[in-house]
Amino acid sequence: MTGSTMTDAEVAQLRECYDSYTHGHGMNASTLAEIYRKAKVQVTQEELNRQIAAASSKGNGKLDFDDFLTIMTRQREANPEEGASKVFALLDTDNDGLITSQDLERAIVEFGETVTPDELKEMVLSADVDGDGMINYEEFLKVMTPSRVNGQAI
Repeated sequence: MTGSTMTDAEVAQLRECYDSYTHGHGMNASTLAEIYRKAKVQVTQEELNRQIAAASSKGNGKLDFDDFLTIMTRQREANPEEGASKVFALLDTDNDGLITSQDLERAIVEFGETVTPDELKEMVLSADVDGDGMINYEEFLKVMTPSRVNGQAI
């Protein structure tokens, strides 16, 4: 598995995403394409097919979770700031440069999940370096992009 640059929380989120789309039947190209569309990641059909062919451990064009994690890790490593920027823009609905707990709650509900007020508070606190109760882009980027030492993700 190639999840070494992902935190446990990120892997858990990807597991939830994978399970919600596959229902135990493996992921195909159209499902991966749908995930990319929802995340506003532009990828050609050729690139999508190449990713699946390279990651499919069984060679059948279906991705198990480890295969999916490999693709998501490679996608993130290819250009981590681009992906983070797109996600930040999706969460920052009023375009004020800040993500509030209300912004997070809306996004979580849109993905069909529920969250308690305490969980929302913890999410914000875990990223809120300056203590203003909101997440600015720099704080978000620190959470979303892997740390690097000598060009290698750690």
